[in-house]
Amino acid sequence: MKAWTDYPITRLGDIEGRVAPVRQCTVLSYDGNKYCRVRVGRYVEEIKSGYIYKQEGRVGEVPSLNRRILAQLPRTKP
Repeated sequence: MKAWTDYPITRLGDIEGRVAPVRQCTVLSYDGNKYCRVRVGRYVEEIKSGYIYKQEGRVGEVPSLNRRILAQLPRTKP
């Protein structure tokens, strides 16, 4: 599923605790609790689902993916 995130990704040069750019991502799976596995560029990361949006934007500006959408994703395998 295509989505957007503004979660800091250190492998892309972001600094934790600072504002990161909004990037398009592909949501691959959901752990059933808080985290999703996403592909951003050539990297696969696990980020909090509250920082993944259906439309381009930032936390607090656009809604994050809701649980109904997340439940339709494959479960993240350990």
